[in-house]
Amino acid sequence: MWNTYSHAAEIEGKVKIGGAEFIVEKGNTTRAYGDSNWGEMMPSSPPEQKPSAKYAWGWYYLNIPSDDKSQELSIIAGTGLSYADALLRTMDGRFCDIRLDGKTHVELRMIQVWELTFDSCNDGNLYRFDVERSNWTNITDSFGNATIPLRQLVTLESDSYLITMDFNSIITNYNRLLFPFTDYVFSDFEGLGVSTNLLIIEKKTGKTLRNETVKSGGLEYGYRFDVVVPPLPK
Repeated sequence: MWNTYSHAAEIEGKVKIGGAEFIVEKGNTTRAYGDSNWGEMMPSSPPEQKPSAKYAWGWYYLNIPSDDKSQELSIIAGTGLSYADALLRTMDGRFCDIRLDGKTHVELRMIQVWELTFDSCNDGNLYRFDVERSNWTNITDSFGNATIPLRQLVTLESDSYLITMDFNSIITNYNRLLFPFTDYVFSDFEGLGVSTNLLIIEKKTGKTLRNETVKSGGLEYGYRFDVVVPPLPK
């Protein structure tokens, strides 16, 4: 289960890093984000294969605050490709929640299994839910080498809208979240403050609703990392 974010949520507080303290004041330039996960299966390759970056999950977040909350925009999306079991084999699941303003709310869902595609959309048909990954780079740390895409292009299309989110990150955007299990390690590379170009076209009129670049995009790329897990303490 994935419990997603709060749209247009205000936040205030302080963050202390080492000796530096940063004050976050409640206002129309900052918004809160939060989600929670439970009962999640970490994406994995089929048992006869080694861990592979092909079987990964992705997370994509974009928010544009406004002095008028009825005009705020936010988009959250998640994808995951994983081996399920001997019956279902590999499954590809995708979900997106789009808030174009206070009145326009579009939800997209898609799952692919057995070479069949099942989808749902509250704006007519779901035509596209694509993620293109490129500009791959290696990251080296105490756990070894990992390869991640610095660019991820998300394309969403329903009856009324064509939306692209073009995330162009740099290595320093990322931190590495580790999830160690008894026989493997799942690595989640989370990028914050990512330069992201957003394009939204209203298909029926051809009107461009949004075409702007923000510096506050968020994205993830996570997969099972091929390392030997240390033995559990006795």
